[in-house]
Amino acid sequence: MSRTIDTLPTPTHVKPKKLIVLSAPRTGTHGLYMALKQLGFTPYHMVEVIKTGPTAVKIMNDGLKADLLHDGKPYGREEFDKWFADYDIIIEMPFFMLHSVIKAYPDAKFLLTERNPEKWAKSFVNTIGKMVVSFESFPMSVFKYFDGFASGMSFMGRTITHYYSNGYGFTPEGQKHLADNYKNYIAEVKRIVPPGQLKVCKLEDGFGWNEICPYLGVPIPDSKWPSLNTPEEFHEAADPKMKNAFMKGLVGTTSIVAPVVAMGLWYLKKGRMSL
Repeated sequence: MSRTIDTLPTPTHVKPKKLIVLSAPRTGTHGLYMALKQLGFTPYHMVEVIKTGPTAVKIMNDGLKADLLHDGKPYGREEFDKWFADYDIIIEMPFFMLHSVIKAYPDAKFLLTERNPEKWAKSFVNTIGKMVVSFESFPMSVFKYFDGFASGMSFMGRTITHYYSNGYGFTPEGQKHLADNYKNYIAEVKRIVPPGQLKVCKLEDGFGWNEICPYLGVPIPDSKWPSLNTPEEFHEAADPKMKNAFMKGLVGTTSIVAPVVAMGLWYLKKGRMSL
C-alpha cells in the first residue's frame, strides 16, 4: 500500500527535537502549543494538520493505522524526519502512534500531561465526539467525500473513538471504556519511557509556565498562559474547515444531481410528447 509520507522529499535539514509531548488531545495541548510558540519554539500540533490540509491528514492517518491497527508499515525516524523536519517540538501526534515515536526517538526529552479520566472522556465526547457525530450525520455523511480533509478527519475521529471506546462509541458504556483506556494509555507511557526522560504534569494540579519553562531551560515570561483548553477553542479551530467541507459537498452533490434531474425531466417531457 502506498503511503503519502513516501512521496515527500528527503529534507536537507532536520531540526533537533527539543521536546516530544506524549499527551492525549484534550489535556491542555492546544494551550501548550500556543505557549511554546510564544517562547520561540516551532511545535507541531493538530493545528498544523488543520492548516496544511489533506496531505497532513493522510500522513497522520497512515501512521495511526500502522501503529494502532497494525495496518501498514509503521513510521520510523526516516518518516518522522520528513514529516517534522521544520519543527523542534512534537505535540499530540505521538498519541496516535506512541510506540513508533518512542522507538524513533529513544533519547528524547518527553512530557506527559494527565487529566482526570472521567473528565477527559467527557471532554473527548464534547469535542472530537461532536465532530464524529457531525461527519456521520446527513448531509456531512455525504458531503465529506467531496473534501479530502473532511473525509480524512472523519476517519481519524471514527478510528480513535472505536479504538478507545472498545467499539461502544459515545454510549454510557463507551464513555466508561474511554476513561479506562485513557488510564491504560497513561500507564503505557510511564511503562515504556524511562523516568529520567519523562516529566509528568497533572492539569488538576496546575499547568503553565512554571511547569514548562524550567524543564526546557528557558525564562518564565510575564504574560498570561495563552489557553484554557475549552471545547469552544476546539470548535473555533475546526469550524472553518467544516464549513468549507460543507460548501464543497453542496457544490459537488449539486453538480451531480442537477444534470440527473434535468435529464429525467427531459425524458419525462419527451415521453409525454410522444403519447
